[in-house]
Amino acid sequence: MTKKPQFPPFHYHRFENGIQLAAETFDTVQSVSIGFFFKSGVVSENIKTLGVSHFIEHMLFKGTPKRSAKDIARQFDRIGGYLNAFTAKDYCCFYARVVKDKLSVAVEILTDMLKNSLFDETELERERGVILEEIKMYEDSPDEIIHELLGQSLMENSPLGRPILGTFKTISQLPRTDIVGTYNKHYVSSNMMICTAGNLDWNNLIHLIEKNLHDFRPGSFNPKKISTPYCFQANVYTKKIEQVHVAIGFPGVSYQSHDRYPLTIINAAFGGGMSSRLFQEIREKKGLAYSVYSYHTAFKDSGIFSIYAGTSVEHFPKVLRLISKEIERISNTGLSKTEINETKEQLKGNLLIALESTTNRMNRMVTGFLYDVQPLDAEASIQPFMEVSAKEISSLSSKIFDINKMSLSVISPSEKACETLKNSPFGHLPISIRNFDSGKLNI
Repeated sequence: MTKKPQFPPFHYHRFENGIQLAAETFDTVQSVSIGFFFKSGVVSENIKTLGVSHFIEHMLFKGTPKRSAKDIARQFDRIGGYLNAFTAKDYCCFYARVVKDKLSVAVEILTDMLKNSLFDETELERERGVILEEIKMYEDSPDEIIHELLGQSLMENSPLGRPILGTFKTISQLPRTDIVGTYNKHYVSSNMMICTAGNLDWNNLIHLIEKNLHDFRPGSFNPKKISTPYCFQANVYTKKIEQVHVAIGFPGVSYQSHDRYPLTIINAAFGGGMSSRLFQEIREKKGLAYSVYSYHTAFKDSGIFSIYAGTSVEHFPKVLRLISKEIERISNTGLSKTEINETKEQLKGNLLIALESTTNRMNRMVTGFLYDVQPLDAEASIQPFMEVSAKEISSLSSKIFDINKMSLSVISPSEKACETLKNSPFGHLPISIRNFDSGKLNI
């Protein structure tokens, strides 16, 4: 059950129909960001309807009885506002950023989209074509799609391993009845949280939401608990490209786990920036890659720690050896005292700078709704990172960087990448060769 956000510094209200509203108010800016969040995404889809949540996201911009798609765009442009949406693996968000005196306009337009979108047949078929082109575009960007392929490899038997966009097959065959049916099922009052941040009047905001959403579709939607049985394997995809793109994944930690604090520090020092070990060793000292980094993605009950590099066929073996060397080093010795102290200061600065954005402050308030982890103010958010010990980092590093519990995905211009893998420190993984056929990739 979703917990009520703590007070202070956030305002919180639950309306009679179940919609939740949270806000952080401050008058040091002239803008307001507002986001409408729903628990949805691929975790709530079945195999035949993959991509339906993302399809719905597109369709809510395509017109209501009151506004055409052009009207929606033009009315936001007129007020100098910004309107957008995104679909993640486990939730969807529709959000806007406007100057403070235009908040009522933003709320009225967004709620009209959420309540009254037409899902017009002509617009739907046109948008189907747009999404199919989006899939093709994504597949033409190996440095982006490699991360989706890694998720599929590591989480092959979990909904979290499924593609947000869906596949060419599912989007081509997805009927309007399934799209509207999913919309009616997921977009209900008890499955919505509205988060706002910026220069706003709290009581006026409550009035605005009550006025525009008191008649929002009633109902309840409880996403299934997702199990994540990790798979450890290597998949090589062949495609006519110039570079080899490699992504390595280890089971990470959940958003609810305290380990996400030391893991954030580990990631920043290992591959999270220009001074990180991976960047310095592979790019700066050896000149073997332009792009090389690591990152951690946390979900409610699981996570993925990922490493990426793009390099030439010639340099691919060297890059694998260097990544393996850094994995072994951090697994055995963790981080130095200097690295820990410098990384903590880096994270502190990054967080404080991020909090200058009303959109970032809006996003952090939804964690209680999505992950049962209550949002904290700036000082309280920084404190858990400052308290991480060298012992915690050392213990978690040895646990995360276990080469017997990892998956690896490669996009290469040649099947020779398989031989390279077999002769690398990751040669113990079972290796499969898969054809990268644009528009038909089964992700």
